[in-house]
Amino acid sequence: MSVRRKVLAGAAVVAAVSAAVALPGAAQAAQPAKAAATSPLVMTLGRIQSGPLMPGGAAKVFDLSVTNTSGKAVAFGSELGGGPHGALAVDGTDVKLSVTPVHAPATGLTFGGQDGGLLGSFFPKGGEFGSTFTLPAHATYTWKVTLAATKAWPVNDDRLQFGFNVAAQNGGASADRQLNLQVGTAHTGGPIVQTLTGGNVVAPGKPLVLRYTLTNHTGAAVAQRLQPGVLEELPGAGSLDATLAYDLWENGRWVTIGTDGAGLPKLPAHWANGASAAYTVRVRVTHWDAGAPASQKVIVSASYDPFEKSADRLVTVTH
Repeated sequence: MSVRRKVLAGAAVVAAVSAAVALPGAAQAAQPAKAAATSPLVMTLGRIQSGPLMPGGAAKVFDLSVTNTSGKAVAFGSELGGGPHGALAVDGTDVKLSVTPVHAPATGLTFGGQDGGLLGSFFPKGGEFGSTFTLPAHATYTWKVTLAATKAWPVNDDRLQFGFNVAAQNGGASADRQLNLQVGTAHTGGPIVQTLTGGNVVAPGKPLVLRYTLTNHTGAAVAQRLQPGVLEELPGAGSLDATLAYDLWENGRWVTIGTDGAGLPKLPAHWANGASAAYTVRVRVTHWDAGAPASQKVIVSASYDPFEKSADRLVTVTH
């Protein structure tokens, strides 16, 4: 199974952190979250300053409060994180975050990149991800949150979706809040459009030629260099009973670039909005296992980023 598929499965965890109640704008005062009926916890976020987050600019500062509505103490852990709206993945260098106790125990924080998004947790000082606070009956803990986009934030992504989650210990119900913050003033956030065209059968002595094309429709030049690549995986369980090699048509000849997947030449930095790039790739069967079935289906995928969606083609490998 491909590395890309594995990391996308992990990215779903990041998305789940911020999948609760959406706030329509940065200037709105948050209302108490609608916690599950069995949860004793209620989370609120204080008013957030109006205007977008500017990469390298001022932070948004607001309060986060957790209230125990029950008549007994509740132990709870936390998660926080999210990701961009747009074509490029982010990591821990793109966002700065601090969580400082106002009316709460001394607090530690872990925060950084996770599977193309952001993931972290706050906990009692000296603890670690998953450590719990104990909130007395009918009490409230409050923290000051500072959230900023750094100069590393990709201008191709114009929004930050960021969520907070607290859950009672031992699988208890959770309380969640989500922010949807504009980042920068440009209208970006569009896709990098990808296509993978060509045949759909490959066999020993009968290679398959594919054309992988990318077009930048993000709304801005892509500042960093992107590393496209191709790889393969079976649609279901098991492993491919053949070895596939990949060649790139370059300077008038085929150049072998790898087996069981390969990297393609990097896209240049400052790749302009509206610009396209294309690669011609040949797929060959170089080995077929003894006793293998007459044919197998395999997905050949091309992508510019291991954390973003790919252009996929279902191919029959036969002999």
